[in-house]
Amino acid sequence: MPQHLPNASSKYGAAMGRRDTITEPDYPVKFHLRKLRFVDQCYDQGGAYWGMGNPIYHAWGDGAEHEQEVFVRAASRIEARCQIRAAFPNAKFYR
Repeated sequence: MPQHLPNASSKYGAAMGRRDTITEPDYPVKFHLRKLRFVDQCYDQGGAYWGMGNPIYHAWGDGAEHEQEVFVRAASRIEARCQIRAAFPNAKFYR
């Protein structure tokens, strides 16, 4: 189930990364987690600029009141899950 990334470009150019949405860190969110695909090695599909380095993982899931969304740079899916659990200690993940 791919998550659509909104267009991150503007008349001033590409956005630098994307903002996390962390409003309910103690809620047991069940996250979808995927590695972002890049265009020209540094831009995600919506046009946000991330630069070079380890892959970017995108996690999103429903909180009690709002969707929660996190972007992390990690060498592996396991490392990404660990970083997300630092912000959401009760997080679970879809396979």
